[in-house]
Amino acid sequence: MITLVMTDAGSHRFFDRLIADGPVMGPTERRDQPGFYHFDWLHSADELALDYTTTTIPPKKAFFPPRQVLFDFKLTAPPQIETVCGVEPFTLVGVHPCDLEALDMLDDAYGEEPAEACWPANRASAPVIGVDCLPDEYCFCTSVGSSGSRAGTDLFLTPIDRGYLVEVLTQDGEDMLRVGDVEQPTDDDLAAAERFREQKAEMMEAALEAPPAEIAEALANADLVDLWHEIADRCYSCGSCNITCPTCFCFDINDEFDLGLTGGKRVRTWDSCQLAEFALVAGGHNFRRRRWERVRHRWNRKFNYLYHHFGRPYCTGCGRCSRACTADINIVDVTNRIIEIARERL
Repeated sequence: MITLVMTDAGSHRFFDRLIADGPVMGPTERRDQPGFYHFDWLHSADELALDYTTTTIPPKKAFFPPRQVLFDFKLTAPPQIETVCGVEPFTLVGVHPCDLEALDMLDDAYGEEPAEACWPANRASAPVIGVDCLPDEYCFCTSVGSSGSRAGTDLFLTPIDRGYLVEVLTQDGEDMLRVGDVEQPTDDDLAAAERFREQKAEMMEAALEAPPAEIAEALANADLVDLWHEIADRCYSCGSCNITCPTCFCFDINDEFDLGLTGGKRVRTWDSCQLAEFALVAGGHNFRRRRWERVRHRWNRKFNYLYHHFGRPYCTGCGRCSRACTADINIVDVTNRIIEIARERL
């Protein structure tokens, strides 16, 4: 790994050049909702907001859009199919450690056989630039080990007094840089980056009160039915928690026909296990008809099932679900209740 420094002026030149060279997606303030941020296509470095706390929708949308046409079809004899799910090469910038970890988790999930067709090619089309961040009251990334993630990133930026400390992690990252963009770090620069990391740790208010292995065991063995009913009584089953989650990867697929019924498109859209019809199957049976069953499934999915399958919880501590919840259900508070109940009963 090479460590360099990019001054404020150098970073502005660097990002302006990236944008001029090709499409760049990064965090920017929403015009319709000042104070809220989203990942969008950038037209100049002035639009880039690297000091954001979080975005409503995670950057997974760059590779797995909320609505994605998989292929066009024509009802000829034989039928004609044209795949259209690929994306043009671009650069993704300003990704926080929790979201870098989430993209790495989705690499594992979508890479399992039978592998998802679009995700690997879309991921390969985009170099990634990460940036460190400061938490708010919802963040708990230190509890799930994603606070310092550099997974899948080519360059990683840590804010310092005069710009950014730049970690060059891949050859692609090194190839992005030009003479004049960066300079050698001083001892003061390295100390400033360390102070930023210490400040991040000190500002982290929310925390899970047990390691992931204990949470998985609690979900598997403790009697939590009363808790699931209590949470379900508050839950609206709106799906906001899943839609804003950076590691949820469920989807629905529908065929949309043209007016002449001669062809159409197969379209994939994000889906949510909290919606009443999510587990509805042919014949009218619903495997999780009751709301408490869907709430139970969500926690098991995040901290139990996938933990045992992939070796890590599929939660990165970003806090988006708690921010977005219309019923003010906080994932940290509920998980800590699970831990408390399990320790009393097991």
